[in-house]
Amino acid sequence: MNTEEKKENLDTEENNNQNVADTELPNNEASNKEDAPEDKLKNQITELNDKVLRLLAENQNLRKNHEKEKEDIIKYGSFNFASQILGLTDNLDRAFSIFKNNEKFKDKEFLEITSGIELIEKELQNTLEKNFITYIDCLNKKFDPNFHQALSEVESDKEPGTIIDEIQKGYMLHDRLLRPSLVNVAKSTKKS
Repeated sequence: MNTEEKKENLDTEENNNQNVADTELPNNEASNKEDAPEDKLKNQITELNDKVLRLLAENQNLRKNHEKEKEDIIKYGSFNFASQILGLTDNLDRAFSIFKNNEKFKDKEFLEITSGIELIEKELQNTLEKNFITYIDCLNKKFDPNFHQALSEVESDKEPGTIIDEIQKGYMLHDRLLRPSLVNVAKSTKKS
């Protein structure tokens, strides 16, 4: 084979290779087009999974919130009734203190009445405690605005801010304040 024939063979081979590359190019494009819908489907599936997971989480949060609200309704549903019944306990306390502090009611004939009032008072306190209504013990303790309402400051030898007198009892319902204690608070006797 001479050089010209070799050159011609090489040109023919290059043309053949070019033709082969041209025929393969559309196949590559076709395969890319096939991948594109698969990618779109994968993206859509991923997005839908994310949406489903978010909706499930939101549904779970709503369920938890409803459960909490239901518990609160059960736990604190008697709040209004409890605050109204405290007026009865106050009046009973006042009546009982009149009997206890007055000498003329310490006779034998009034002893039964005082005993009866004392039993009623104890029963009422037990009923309140069974319903999670608890008395706030505040005498000789530091004033706390979360549980106490100060009516006045009174000069005293006690440390300033100490509760020295309880005017009206305070109560809690579970862990919520039902009614604050009305109190008098000690203030310093020293003048600056």
